[in-house]
Amino acid sequence: VQQFWTDVIWNDVDYMFVDMPPGTGDVPLTVFQSIPVDGVIAVASPQELVSLIVEKAVKMANMMNIPMLGVVENMSYVECPDCKKKIYIYGEGATKKVCEKFSLPLLAQIPVVSDLAKQSDRGLIELFEGDYLENAATMIETLMKNLPEKKD
Repeated sequence: VQQFWTDVIWNDVDYMFVDMPPGTGDVPLTVFQSIPVDGVIAVASPQELVSLIVEKAVKMANMMNIPMLGVVENMSYVECPDCKKKIYIYGEGATKKVCEKFSLPLLAQIPVVSDLAKQSDRGLIELFEGDYLENAATMIETLMKNLPEKKD
């Protein structure tokens, strides 16, 4: 992680997302300690056990004085292709409870979509048409503008 950050010539980057394994292990700790992180977005699935991992990540970010910007819930539901009813195959509410507990915004709820998976597998994710993250992107931009200036 450190070599990746220091040996690449990044030039002028507006946003950089670092995908880390879940929890509070060595990789998140190394990233938090060695890269100037402006904020964290937790990505979770709706299961109760996952919400416990998100809670740990929120507490770790708070201890490291890194703002937790919000949570994106992946695999939130499946939408019936005929009636458009949302079916919550992994349960509902665990992620919302964590967000409420820590006063975090739920940035997005992304459904299980077979076309998204197919295009991801083909390396053509940019061709997927879906607006599931539009609100999240807008909220992140707003949150980032409102973060206090960092002193170098």
